[in-house]
Amino acid sequence: MAAAANLILLNNAGANVTYYPQRVVTGDQATYVDRTNTVLAAQSKASLFYKESLTTRKVSGKVTFPVINATTGVLSYTCLGTFEIVIPLVATSTDRLDVRKRLTSLVSHAIVTSASDDGEMPW
Repeated sequence: MAAAANLILLNNAGANVTYYPQRVVTGDQATYVDRTNTVLAAQSKASLFYKESLTTRKVSGKVTFPVINATTGVLSYTCLGTFEIVIPLVATSTDRLDVRKRLTSLVSHAIVTSASDDGEMPW
């Protein structure tokens, strides 16, 4: 079982950002927080959720990125990213690896980049 160590994610400049364990419920969820910003409302969070039934494993995650108005100091908006992987327990290790690799490849693909950064979709 993985320990609740720090989580390192990349920011928009490709630099490492350390997220510290905030809440860990063994076998259920792990929530991490980026303490770079001293304003609590502006601290980004990353979460991992896990559920398993007799037939299916579900792994999901979420990253929030709150943005504070530089003039007022008030929360302006929060950007949100999520994912979900659902795998039948009868799936082989190759099948599980394949769906995870394809999902990460999709998220980093140019069509997703264009859609999220510029609002442009493939035609």
